[in-house]
Amino acid sequence: MTESLITMQCNSSGWSSPERASQFGIVSYDWSNAKALWAAAKPMTCEELLNDQARKAKAAGTKHVFVYRNIVKALPWFRTTRSKLDDPAYSGFFLRFDPDAAPSYHVPPCAAENNTHCSAFYHDQEQTPEVPTSDDPDPDGRCDGHCDCGLHPCGEYLFDHRNGTMLQEFLVKEVVLGALLMDDATKTSSSTVAADTNTKLVDGIFLDDYWCSDLLCQEDPTIAGCPCDDPVQGPTEIDPHSQLDMGLTDEDIRAVTLGWNDTMTAIHRALLDHEAYTWSLIAGQENANAKPILMTRDTCQSLLREACQLDSRWQRLPLLFGFSVTNHTMLTQLEEDLAFFLLARGEYTLAGWGVWGMTWPFNPEPQHGTLPPLPHGVPLPKEFL
Repeated sequence: MTESLITMQCNSSGWSSPERASQFGIVSYDWSNAKALWAAAKPMTCEELLNDQARKAKAAGTKHVFVYRNIVKALPWFRTTRSKLDDPAYSGFFLRFDPDAAPSYHVPPCAAENNTHCSAFYHDQEQTPEVPTSDDPDPDGRCDGHCDCGLHPCGEYLFDHRNGTMLQEFLVKEVVLGALLMDDATKTSSSTVAADTNTKLVDGIFLDDYWCSDLLCQEDPTIAGCPCDDPVQGPTEIDPHSQLDMGLTDEDIRAVTLGWNDTMTAIHRALLDHEAYTWSLIAGQENANAKPILMTRDTCQSLLREACQLDSRWQRLPLLFGFSVTNHTMLTQLEEDLAFFLLARGEYTLAGWGVWGMTWPFNPEPQHGTLPPLPHGVPLPKEFL
């Protein structure tokens, strides 16, 4: 049963438990994992520490490890992205602030701790490590003195998918496939964890965020992500005024969205060609949706009848099922959910935690501020072992 379990772990205060990871079929590590460590580094080392965490998990016996990547946001705490952001030869990879909109930008173009450290490339500060200030004494990631994301201030930059082939090749070959090939501890890691070069370090990717276009949604409301409400059209989980600050028209957003979609298709093909996988290939999980199938008293019978059909999605497709939970820590209907899962699942059905089907709480510290501290996290039920 444990090999059918999937979890996304994010211990922002330090390393996630590799021993607990070994109890799952797939463990996926979020970019915020070990943020307290990599945000303090100069320059920041998110990418390297994700590799180190993967090594720790594989050394503990975890069979399949996924790591986080983003091809919407150009996050400079990832070394591979930062190298292009700092190189003027690749300036066309990134969207810019509209100079005609200055000085009325809705997000600051300069670092909070240094108003002379600025960038013409658009970036917001959502979930961005910062130097603590009196106005924000507890930022989402803490830097001492100054935050080092390279030549530009720390922030969430954006790839311009209208760039075409050159950007797509970089994202496919370096950002995504490059993560799969990190099986040699000497390449980018400062860790002393020994690497088995005969074992693939990373087996898959969690690709976060997506582009959404109102024009495309009007043409076809069934497109995944429509209507555009995360929070508005454009890139997801970015300041809602980004379109104004970049001076993009609706047609511009349509073009970027189509370019992003082409690159996602190329990435999916490349991952499968390399015998790797991504969450967004699981049915119903498009655009990092993380929305599992939940079984309730009202839906149990109809879901079981559906699963028993030879051509049902349960038999043909990879699916994500969610065990129902209460207060983030208690499995609400364990016996019923487990019985349903064992009866309904096909060869590629995975089971996750709760309504997101993601983070099983097995670290003692809070997860994104939602989990109360526990001495050893929530143990796996004996029925799973």
